[in-house]
Amino acid sequence: MKLVDAKEFAQAQADPLLGTKLEGRFEVIERIGTGGMGTVYRAKQDPLGRHVALKILKKELNWDKDTVTRFHREAKAMSLLTHPNTVRVFDFGETDDGLLFFAMELLEGELLTAKVERNGALDPVEAIQITQQILHSLGEAHSKGIIHRDLKPDNIYLATVDGHDIPVVKVLDFGIAKVLETGRKIDQLETQAGTVFGTPRYMSPEQAQGKTLDVRSDLYSVGVLLYHMLTGAAPFVDDDAVVVMAKHIREKPTPPRKAVPDRPIPGSLERVLMRTIEKDKGKRYKSAERLASRLESCIADVLVEKQIRSEGMHRSALRRVLADIPFVPALIGAALITGAVGVATYVIMGSEGAAAAPVAPIAAIGSGPAVATTDPATLVSLSSIPEGAEVWFDGAQLGQTPIEVRRPAGSAMDVELRLPGHLPAHAQLTAGGAPRVIRMTPLSTSPTEAPEAEPRPRMRRPRTARMTSRPEMTTRQEPSMAAPTMDPYERW
Repeated sequence: MKLVDAKEFAQAQADPLLGTKLEGRFEVIERIGTGGMGTVYRAKQDPLGRHVALKILKKELNWDKDTVTRFHREAKAMSLLTHPNTVRVFDFGETDDGLLFFAMELLEGELLTAKVERNGALDPVEAIQITQQILHSLGEAHSKGIIHRDLKPDNIYLATVDGHDIPVVKVLDFGIAKVLETGRKIDQLETQAGTVFGTPRYMSPEQAQGKTLDVRSDLYSVGVLLYHMLTGAAPFVDDDAVVVMAKHIREKPTPPRKAVPDRPIPGSLERVLMRTIEKDKGKRYKSAERLASRLESCIADVLVEKQIRSEGMHRSALRRVLADIPFVPALIGAALITGAVGVATYVIMGSEGAAAAPVAPIAAIGSGPAVATTDPATLVSLSSIPEGAEVWFDGAQLGQTPIEVRRPAGSAMDVELRLPGHLPAHAQLTAGGAPRVIRMTPLSTSPTEAPEAEPRPRMRRPRTARMTSRPEMTTRQEPSMAAPTMDPYERW
């Protein structure tokens, strides 16, 4: 809830719009937010009886062409979008006496700004989930040729929604959005090259230089948001906006594991993040969907990192335990739901009422992989260019590339690789054979970006999955988080 002083309270009570019916269909109930551009009211839309947030531009700003253009731009851009993670616009227009308005989804919750200011660095899993929801919203916008250009905590709303255990992200304020498709325009004043729009702290290098933008500029801003959530601060902070923009262009940010060494940020998550905020947009992920998928694969690593820190268990030992357990994904899901049982502890001790799975004795650190007491098995490695392809065998998904699969020595298996936007690929893997690298063939080139070669996968030890026959399919569930406090619309 927003606290107001006596003067503001009196002004709200004396507001001439309160109790009126705008355009004969919006009954203005109360004022819930105010800012430099205008005021937001709670209103009831007749005859639907639906409660909406009614955004009204200050009448004295009607003469400011840029402000009016931005107001229309936001309403029109948002009216094109229907994704659940984007705030919905129901109606917009102008009254007979010159009031510009639009009616949008009424939200309860808080801005990401308030959450980060209150909590500092967020739990990495929570930060990933928020980021994924932002990316889902952008995925639809980008598919329609719209780039946001002003992603920042003030434009990310964490809404409390019935039936959802975690806040539902709503991306706000498409006021400086740009349409990339030549056949569609939001307005007649598309930004010219050399003009800088946006918020410097979350701005891509190319945006800071006034260059032509594509979807990868938004993804850079998402990376900065993720960095802020993981560390509690944006990578570049200064009172001078020009200095901040110069740092985005020239300086490499401090890696998050170094910036906050006490936080459980796994190396895989840091690598995904640092690629997202590369200076060269050609080295970044090419789509919101791809980045969301890579972040999903980091969640299990976050749990491992937490277990290592809480138990003091050596990283190599824990990974050996996990590598020899065929149902690790199910255990990860259990750990996400309960938050009380450590993955390694659950693996070693077993759940109550069930015998623990046989676990290989752990050799001394650095002495090589542990050997199971059952049939000997050999790791077979598979990676792809680009990374992130789903690996399928016998109707079940084994994971995403890069991956290592444990198979009986000398055995072979035929797998299928699937990656959105690419033709399926097939590979035969032989246990004990040379690692395989499969280059995926694109279906077509996206119209919003030029074709560019993906960087080769980094050499790193991937997560492993043990498989003696067909692997079991498992489902990971999301962790619960407490609902945020109310703080609607006070930024605008």
